[in-house]
Amino acid sequence: MNKNILLLAGLIACSPAALGQEGTQEGNRYPLVAVEDGDTVTIRVAGEVKRLQLAGIDAPEDQPNPKLTRDLGRTGLDAETLLALGRAATAHLRQLARPGDSLTVVGDLGASDRYGRTPAVIYTGKDSLNAAMVADGYAVVLSRASLPDELKTELTSLEQRARDGKQGLWGAQGEVTRLWSGQPAKSISRE
Repeated sequence: MNKNILLLAGLIACSPAALGQEGTQEGNRYPLVAVEDGDTVTIRVAGEVKRLQLAGIDAPEDQPNPKLTRDLGRTGLDAETLLALGRAATAHLRQLARPGDSLTVVGDLGASDRYGRTPAVIYTGKDSLNAAMVADGYAVVLSRASLPDELKTELTSLEQRARDGKQGLWGAQGEVTRLWSGQPAKSISRE
């Protein structure tokens, strides 16, 4: 079985509810060094800085990079438009978590994705940053993510509510966000 599937299957079992009221568990709280972008943070582990990716979600890019180039080609949008979405997502995550905050990290700190980040579910208290970014409308669920069904269902529901409620990017830049996210246009009902 894929190592990431096993990792993410354990994330549900390690939710704050399973960890206790405060969402803490001995040995998995780390100080936030910085918010890198809308779905990446850095923490300090045993004196080293480690990059974490908020597992199962994607936020727009806030700096030119190969993923932005792919997004430009896929959407037909211009760089400044997409970068503005990314800057808004990054700013929102910076409001949710600040340098020095103690974060509960649920994931295998030895694993990494193709960008060298460790996929994890990250909590500030009892709330997951992963879910908050989606619920607040600043990130989407990765369709290709191998997530436990319960977590994927929760995140997908949060994304739909954010989209329907025009939260975050869905309200401020709804059509651009739809194009970036690859979401289909809402069908118009004819009465």
